[in-house]
Amino acid sequence: MNYLKAITLFLITTLSFTVQGQIEDSPRDILEKIPGYIITNSGEKQEGFIKRFGKIKSQKKVKFYKTLKDKDFIKYGPKDIKAYQIANDYYEAHVYGSLSGKGKVFLIRFKQGKINLFNYYLITDKDIAESTIARKGNTEVSIDVDGKELRAEVLAVKDTGEALKFASPKMIFGFKKIMSAYVKDFPELAVKIKKKEKGYGMLGVLNIVEEYNNYFKN
Repeated sequence: MNYLKAITLFLITTLSFTVQGQIEDSPRDILEKIPGYIITNSGEKQEGFIKRFGKIKSQKKVKFYKTLKDKDFIKYGPKDIKAYQIANDYYEAHVYGSLSGKGKVFLIRFKQGKINLFNYYLITDKDIAESTIARKGNTEVSIDVDGKELRAEVLAVKDTGEALKFASPKMIFGFKKIMSAYVKDFPELAVKIKKKEKGYGMLGVLNIVEEYNNYFKN
């Protein structure tokens, strides 16, 4: 790995933690059937019960039961349905590329608005985890149900369907240009980003999204 690639990897990893902030602990109702629903690829909503999995497994598959008493289930992957909700957790299928490859996965939504924000969880390399804990504090590290340390990357998706991956070299090295274009329908905000005003750089991206969403909420 050359120097530039190493620096890029470090910045992406750092951003993955910094953007999300504190990550909630794993749910306590693992493997229980929880009320929820699925959205089919044709847009139909089907209510029922969904088995709770950990963060990583929840990105890969859904076990859907029509009733609580049912033992038989229907297994869905990200290519089979558009979205699902289990309790208060809403997952949507998106194409997402990481260092481990690219494909369609279920991403959990943590911010709703004109720009929706989704988390993609990855198992953390031990060396990265240790350096991050020392730098940022262990509130940035999430533990899955199997005890593995995780980190989160963020995908932004506008109501138009336009997606923007925050933890990418393109965003890191071209943030001013890319982010200002992404929020161009809010001209005042776009100008602040272009001028690199305080708080409107890469590390302030969550606040930028919040300001954008609030603007269109009124």
